[in-house]
Amino acid sequence: MGKVPVYPQEELQQLQRFKQSNRKQFDADQQNEQRLVFIRDKLKHNWERSQEMFETIKQLGWEDSVEVVDKIIAHLLTVGEGITVESRVRHSSLLEATLGYLKVQSTWKFLPDGTKYLSTINFIPIQK
Repeated sequence: MGKVPVYPQEELQQLQRFKQSNRKQFDADQQNEQRLVFIRDKLKHNWERSQEMFETIKQLGWEDSVEVVDKIIAHLLTVGEGITVESRVRHSSLLEATLGYLKVQSTWKFLPDGTKYLSTINFIPIQK
């Protein structure tokens, strides 16, 4: 948890400076804007969410360990077994932690072959 690589901050800053200082040249290559948006909206967002989830885990008294990750994965696999089309969005479940409970909000997708796919998870700490 909290292990998503840090987004390329230097590259993001360079692209932002380039866009501000030489807009015409920046706009001449569409890949500049695409890369800027990808870093800012995808990579940075993923890194921030990873850090938030790690902080939530720490608040509940858990360490960053294989055992904790395995516990969360096992919980999600169990939850996934009971997911239906009607209950697939923001499905809430609780997992007991050292200092409280981890509320897990999971959103699932159904693939064309009927396979369930975990698309989003959110962790919410509940202190005892």
